[in-house]
Amino acid sequence: SSGINAEYGDKKQDAIGFKIPEGENIHKVNDLVYKEVVRKGYEKDFVVPGCKVVCHVTGSVKDTGRVFWCTKDGTPFTYTAGIGSLIEGWEEGCIGMSEGEISKIVMSSKKGYGKIGNRSWNIPGHTDLEFEIEILAVR
Repeated sequence: SSGINAEYGDKKQDAIGFKIPEGENIHKVNDLVYKEVVRKGYEKDFVVPGCKVVCHVTGSVKDTGRVFWCTKDGTPFTYTAGIGSLIEGWEEGCIGMSEGEISKIVMSSKKGYGKIGNRSWNIPGHTDLEFEIEILAVR
C-alpha cells in the first residue's frame, strides 16, 4: 500500500532535505508535518488543547525504521495536549485526532528533536521521525 512507509518515487524534498511523503491517504498538517490516518476513530472526543490524552505510541527514525519507543506491550502514554510539553510535530499532528483513531505522523527534524537530537533515545540531530499513535482515550 502506498503511504508513509512507501518509497518516495522522485524523492521530493523541501529546502532542508525533509522527504515529503506522498500518497492518497497522506494529509499535510503543515510544511514539515504530514499525517496518514491508518484507522478512523469514533469521530467523537477529539484531541484539543488542554485535554488529557491516553495513547499507544511507536516512535521510529524515518530513514532507518529503527524503533526508539513503543508502549504497545506496556503502559500507555498519557499527556496534556497543546501545552508545549511534547515536540512540535507530535502536538501539531495529534490535534484533531479522535478517540479510537490510529495515525502515522511523519515530521521533519525541525519539528522533532532538531539539530541536537535526543541522546537518551540515541536519536542524532537532523533526524526525521515517524510516530504511529493510537488514541485510546480523550478526557
